[in-house]
Amino acid sequence: MVRGPVSLAIVGLIMLAMLALVAGGPRVFEKVLPESAIVWLETFGGEPGMVSADGGWAGSPDGGGDASSNPLDYLSDTSEGWEANGPIAAAAGGGAVFIDAAFADYRKRGNGEAAAKAETLEPLAGCAPTPPSATAFLAHVRASVSSSIPLDLATYDDADLAAAAQAFARTLRTTGTKRKPLLAGVVFTAYDVAVTETERPVYLVLEVPQGLRILNLHLAPGAKLERVVLLGGEQAGVANLPEGVPVEVMRDAEMEACGLRPFYPLNPNHLFFQSVENGAIQGEELETRLAEFARLEAEWDAAFRAMFGAGAAETLIGGWDEGTLALAGPVPATPEARAVWTPYAGATVRMTVDQYVHHPGLEAEGADFASKVEAIATAFAWGDLKNLKPGVKF
Repeated sequence: MVRGPVSLAIVGLIMLAMLALVAGGPRVFEKVLPESAIVWLETFGGEPGMVSADGGWAGSPDGGGDASSNPLDYLSDTSEGWEANGPIAAAAGGGAVFIDAAFADYRKRGNGEAAAKAETLEPLAGCAPTPPSATAFLAHVRASVSSSIPLDLATYDDADLAAAAQAFARTLRTTGTKRKPLLAGVVFTAYDVAVTETERPVYLVLEVPQGLRILNLHLAPGAKLERVVLLGGEQAGVANLPEGVPVEVMRDAEMEACGLRPFYPLNPNHLFFQSVENGAIQGEELETRLAEFARLEAEWDAAFRAMFGAGAAETLIGGWDEGTLALAGPVPATPEARAVWTPYAGATVRMTVDQYVHHPGLEAEGADFASKVEAIATAFAWGDLKNLKPGVKF
């Protein structure tokens, strides 16, 4: 009888498949499943992009069974900031729209997508980006503080290599296992922007609160970009930019050198206001903190107005702590007017870089991050990793 072992083997394969699905998303099965099956997996159970007939999500804001037709019901006012917990994109005026109302053929991506081509952007020299033309439509998108979509793209320096080499050697020395060095803290993440303004050329200001971010653009039919300006972030870039559109970029370092410090009003349920409510912050300290907030907000608003002709707060789209999409322009009146979803995979990306760039297909053999890290560790081990035995100082 072999039924028992066979059954156990089948159960084991199913469990492995489920683990792969959870860890990497449906796209891990692209080579073995047809696209229709991938799409079904991506939308099964109320994933972003699955919208009910009445325009709501196939799932409730609180995780129950009843969907809401109001996208703002899927925006949570938390102690950390505004957080999207459903299939919504940020809109102007603190608003939100369902993803399928802004994007045509939206597809929830798997992690680790790779662009086809990478080009380097040089930071702006000076503190004044080229201003919008008199006829331009100013669209100001502030990406979320964090993004849950890592890309197969990174940029790093010698300090990152040294830290990774130390970690690699420490693991080898203590466990005897040679684990492949992983990129950590230097990987770009994605944020998607739908551009639906078609009456005027769009001057697009894209703000990155922190980290390394690629803004992936999706244009509606007839939309034209006048210029893209990237503000903030440790490193920043843009993907699927139409040919010939100029890009100017000021990272955190350039912003700081120019005295530019973005600041926006805190959400009502922010930890600060919770501390005020429970009495942890009060009296003179409260007055001082509120005055400082007002000063920072006014200074940033004035600086933004001087650069672009309108205030930062009044033009803001997004600014959520968590979220991955924004709508720059009006909500499309018809399905044909929605932004055309353009995948990051296979796109051309233009970004600022550190000393080195990790990009699949563009690195010479032996010049990838893992190879560099192992080479450094080997050099410190006198040419042989076997010298990294327990107790050896590295």
